[in-house]
Amino acid sequence: MYDVIIIGAGIAGASFASKISKYAKTLLIEAQDFKKEIPIRTNVFPEHNRPFIKEIEWENKNIFPCLHTKSNYMSQECNGVINSTEFGIPLGNICHTENLIDELINQLEQNGGVFNSGEKISKINKHNDYMELINDIGESYSTKVLALATGSRGFDLQRSLGFEIPDHYTGALIHLFGNEDKINENLEYNYIFHINPKISTSGPFYFNKGKERIATGFLGGKNESKEEIVSKLERILKNYKPIQPFVNGLRYNLSSTVVGEISKHPIKYFSTERVIVLGEAAGLVTAFFYEGLLSGVACAEIATNILKPLFEIDSAFSRLELQKYDQEVKRVLMTYFKNGNALEYLIYNESSYVKTLWQLYTELLSENRLARKYIYEAYINHDLSNHNTSNDRYVGEKWFGKLPTLSKITLSPKFFKAMLL
Repeated sequence: MYDVIIIGAGIAGASFASKISKYAKTLLIEAQDFKKEIPIRTNVFPEHNRPFIKEIEWENKNIFPCLHTKSNYMSQECNGVINSTEFGIPLGNICHTENLIDELINQLEQNGGVFNSGEKISKINKHNDYMELINDIGESYSTKVLALATGSRGFDLQRSLGFEIPDHYTGALIHLFGNEDKINENLEYNYIFHINPKISTSGPFYFNKGKERIATGFLGGKNESKEEIVSKLERILKNYKPIQPFVNGLRYNLSSTVVGEISKHPIKYFSTERVIVLGEAAGLVTAFFYEGLLSGVACAEIATNILKPLFEIDSAFSRLELQKYDQEVKRVLMTYFKNGNALEYLIYNESSYVKTLWQLYTELLSENRLARKYIYEAYINHDLSNHNTSNDRYVGEKWFGKLPTLSKITLSPKFFKAMLL
């Protein structure tokens, strides 16, 4: 009998395992073979993540190889650059996420926890006083509490326990490689966020610059096949003029493209008797920016704080007790998520005005220092539950003010609705 079993060793599951294993007998299960290799990922890791991951040294260059100082919100005609040196401390770090996950798993095992890699859970049975998990070869485990941290890869299990599943879209990711001098010559920004409706009406095309590598990709539609996604990515990398300076002379292998589901939009509830859902599996990803690491580490911290005292009193882990997890997740994250909801409503669609709106947004950032400062403050805010939505409103009003008169008349209802989301 385990106290906690966690399915999924991504950022949410590994973070939670490293934390809760200090207080409870813990098993972490991952379907992929992480003992062989944890898939490489290069991610932006903003300063606002720091309070949720105190167990990791911010100065660890193996995990965080470089500072994140410049973000470029890029249209085809303009760069809206947030440069942290204009305002103070860095925006955060760039993360080699496979090394972060590896360190979190090491911490789990140092705490006496168990990590089973390359094992798939095929069935979950719910009993009055425990949960029973059965793997593909018929072996079973029992636990007092189950945590689902499967991202977008465990929908069948999630449904079987009565949870909703979040909206999900197909995304593509590939890494480009080169020596550090060439990487820096090609790309001065740590992060590029680019919107082009011809690439996708569901999400961005992006670059995350790590050490001797750059991650790039985009979010496709719900019904695009893997072959269509990879073919589109190849055309973009070879022919899309705005990004040619970034990819020139770098090595990449299209066969290494990762194509998979990416979820967003929170499900209605994140817990029931003896079960909690963490991170992307719960749809806790910012709607516009697809920022998922934040919710992963935040959910892990919140779940640990909720469960630790329950283990101390030998709780029955009722739905009522675990609802405190839902409440705290919503308190910590949902105010910050509002800005992404508004931007998503305005930008992610097939309307003819999207390109103009994005162009004006990037122009606003290039011209308006206060708008840049407010975005900078969101990156570094250690208390996102007190995210200042009036700052977002200011940016939105200035953005609306840049519209031509006729567009103001046409789009004012949409801007008004976006403010209420």
